[in-house]
Amino acid sequence: MKMKNKALVEFLGDKEFRNSEFVAGIVANLVLIYIINSVMNWDISFIADSFRDLIPLLNAVIGANLAANACFLIYRRQWFWTFMQIILSALGYLMVSSLYSVFPFTFRNLYVFYSVRFALLVAMVVLAVAVFLHGLKFVLKFVLKIDLE
Repeated sequence: MKMKNKALVEFLGDKEFRNSEFVAGIVANLVLIYIINSVMNWDISFIADSFRDLIPLLNAVIGANLAANACFLIYRRQWFWTFMQIILSALGYLMVSSLYSVFPFTFRNLYVFYSVRFALLVAMVVLAVAVFLHGLKFVLKFVLKIDLE
């Protein structure tokens, strides 16, 4: 099926792969794993003990991001990248919604408390939209095989 809609062409366009972004993603995720697994030892006043319950989930989601970035360094296919974005965005949603529901923080300032809760809600909306859009792109481009030319 051929289409010439400029917005659709841009939406379905191929991603340019760069090693630097995947390496940066790996480094950032390794730093996050270190922080998440160490933060309970740092006696930070606003981190509640309930944070400990989220550590396995956070490690799993970050581990999935690490694995995906390592795969992207080796295997560069548009369908694979788009499919992995669906999975990673869904995992991100699961992680953020768990942070929101457990809320392992004890902020004394109500403004900070509600600001962080609001930011988590915004992140959940953004991740839900990302899952939908990456899923739509995957279906249009790789299942229905809409031709851009």
